[in-house]
Amino acid sequence: MKLWIEKIHLDLKVNWKLSRNQTIFKENFIVHLETPIGHFRSEIAPNIRYGETIENISAEFDLFNANLNLKSINSIDALKDSLQVVKLHALRFGLESVMLSYLAKLHGRDLTSYLGLVAPQKVSTSFSMPIIPVNEIEAYLKPLERFESLKIKVNAETGIEMLREIRKFSKAKIRVDANEGWNNLEDYLTFENTLQGMNIELVEQPFPAIMREEYKELKKRTIYKLLADESIEDVGDFSELSKQFHAVNIKLMKTGSLLKARDLLIEAKKYGLESMMGCMIETTIGISYGMLFSGMVEYVDLDGFLLVKNEPFHLVNEAEGHLTLS
Repeated sequence: MKLWIEKIHLDLKVNWKLSRNQTIFKENFIVHLETPIGHFRSEIAPNIRYGETIENISAEFDLFNANLNLKSINSIDALKDSLQVVKLHALRFGLESVMLSYLAKLHGRDLTSYLGLVAPQKVSTSFSMPIIPVNEIEAYLKPLERFESLKIKVNAETGIEMLREIRKFSKAKIRVDANEGWNNLEDYLTFENTLQGMNIELVEQPFPAIMREEYKELKKRTIYKLLADESIEDVGDFSELSKQFHAVNIKLMKTGSLLKARDLLIEAKKYGLESMMGCMIETTIGISYGMLFSGMVEYVDLDGFLLVKNEPFHLVNEAEGHLTLS
């Protein structure tokens, strides 16, 4: 048995600009596990928001792999024990998921039933728009009429202008994604007042995660559904989150675990919170794992592979804005 990671370079179709950074490419890792019963793959998509870089992912993987006895990973409990030393969420996800794929096959099961998940379904995904110049919006939207929802990255400086321009050319439902772009409640509410009549489906993470009291006040005053993203990672205080938000965005790369993602989705429902399965910019290897949860969530945002020019694996199909596993 052999475990290794392979760095891949992904050129993007657009300049991917958020409220905190921008890039025209992404570097991820593909995780490979070679075993007597098959070759298994997963993905690692580092995110600087969570302190992850190509360099520290590589270093932590090398340390983990040097001390790993692959033959001892013969159960979920043994896998959990081995991963306790892994701190970087995206790396932990890549390692756990590839080994769970192996364990499922070892026990004669598919991964969905092995994890006790609902069978994957054909689902509608939103499509994302980065922060772009207003004069480029019409051209960006033209090929996206097939998507029921658009996820629009905004910041305090450009949000109003972008959304007004989008409304001219699209009737899609809008998911406003602020990526913690506001630092003041009243300034955000001024922005929110401009959204009336824009078919807003959700507003995602307008403030930094530490602004808990502002979120509680905003939930009392907003007319829109508030979606937590950066406020929930690999653990979630749902008693607190339910006071701040209406829904949570679970991403496997920030959760760091298929098992934790499953448990977080179940726990969110207990507190009356809706859920989204989201993603980073990933190939269809990573997205295919997100699709395992498509039957457990109210919202799907698994378009990361559609932003990549050279996606090489084709494990997920998109047609008329809907996703299916190949």
